[in-house]
Amino acid sequence: MSLIDALTNALTTVQDPELHRSITELGMVEELAEVNGDVSIKILLTISGCPMQDRLRGDITTALKNVEGVKTVELAFGVMSQEQRDYVKKVVRGGREKTITFAQPESLTRVIGIASGKGGVGKSSVTANLGVAFAKKGLRVGILDADVYGHSIPRLMGLMGQRPTAIDQLFIPLESFGVKVVSMEMFKPERSDPVAYRGPLLHRVLEQLLSDAHWGDLDVLLIDLPPGTGDLAISLGQLIPNSEIVVVTTPQIAAAEVAERAGELRIRFINASLVLLKICLNMAVLHAVRKLHYLALAGAKKLLSVYQLLLALMSHF
Repeated sequence: MSLIDALTNALTTVQDPELHRSITELGMVEELAEVNGDVSIKILLTISGCPMQDRLRGDITTALKNVEGVKTVELAFGVMSQEQRDYVKKVVRGGREKTITFAQPESLTRVIGIASGKGGVGKSSVTANLGVAFAKKGLRVGILDADVYGHSIPRLMGLMGQRPTAIDQLFIPLESFGVKVVSMEMFKPERSDPVAYRGPLLHRVLEQLLSDAHWGDLDVLLIDLPPGTGDLAISLGQLIPNSEIVVVTTPQIAAAEVAERAGELRIRFINASLVLLKICLNMAVLHAVRKLHYLALAGAKKLLSVYQLLLALMSHF
């Protein structure tokens, strides 16, 4: 094997830190030359000012210097042309056109919508905690913050003010605590800017966040839905019919009654096969000197009995 062949083999072990594909597979190696052990290489970045440039430099230099016979490594960076970026998108999407991979019959990803009737019941906190807990168990997890008007996942996941890398219409989710994260907040010019979208546009936003992100292979995708029974809740059932839901509520009767309506809409009217996975009773216990159940459980008991009856009725259809 020639030294150039050995160098090429070494480069196949180096992955793009965001796309998690070999740099040779992505066509990022433009030039590779060697003279008397002195190696020169030019790497094409998907975008100018790629935030992972320093990590790539370290990974590539280490891989090449580990090849026997290499004395020095001179590394230069360039930027891909539009045609080269199109090739990267094709590789990342497995040769398919843009699509929602989670809606395909062969998808093994469990898609779980975290819903609520009222706002302020801790739905986003439950989403973030579930995501991190799943990741700690070794699962590949993504969180999509679809709460367009009240997005709080970036703050909870420590990603405020950060933006995903974009390759034209394909963008790479940010990662925190081992969880891939996408939120509408990441695409606004300013974090404080309000979002004023109506029904059809909201559907399109959710569709784009699902299809334009390079999620990779996930075991679980958690979708933080807006409270209530509005447009995005209906869109989830239409875009990913095999999704499941967790309804979050607090123990008060008022909150439980609204959560009942939210769950009933999803099961009954959006998709008859949509699975109500769990009812999460949040903020029910205060851990102090001794455990205090400081809120009555009447609301939770009522909600559970209603859902049990509803699911029993749905099983006959």
